[in-house]
This record gives sequence, C-alpha cells and structure tokens, in this order.
Amino acid sequence: MIPKGLKVGDTFEDYGLTYKVTKVIGENYESERVGVAPLPFSLPETVVTEDEDYESMQYAQLKKLCAERGLDATGKKADLIARLEG
Repeated sequence: MIPKGLKVGDTFEDYGLTYKVTKVIGENYESERVGVAPLPFSLPETVVTEDEDYESMQYAQLKKLCAERGLDATGKKADLIARLEG
C-alpha cells in the first residue's frame, strides 16, 4: 500500500520494490522504481546429501551449487549435473 502524504523525492516500498516519487498530482503520485527492498529473511543455503538426485533439482539450484563449489555455472542442466557429479 502506498502511504499518503508523500512529497517529490520521497521513497516508499510496495510489494518488495522501492519507488521514488517523481510527481505529486493531488492525492496521486507518479513514481519510478529505484530498487528492490531487502528480503525480511535470509534464504537457506542449498544443502545436498549424497543420495540427492540432481535431476530433480531446478536449473537455478544447480547453478547455485556449481558456483558455491567453484565450478563453471554455465551451460545446460545436463552440463551442470555432469560437473557436480564429476
């Protein structure tokens, strides 16, 4: 929800995004997005047990695992799995 009483240059958060007011028209505002608000929690580290099946993981999870292990994180899903298993 956009707060009331904003002035040009003020910032506000809405749905996790940060906006800056560029124009005030009565009770309405024109704004531009200036950033993403920080998450109110931290994301858990990706933990893989030995019996974990890489095939069932999403591409983004595999990329993150490769990056955490210092492996090349580019290519297709099969390439990432091969690096993680190799």
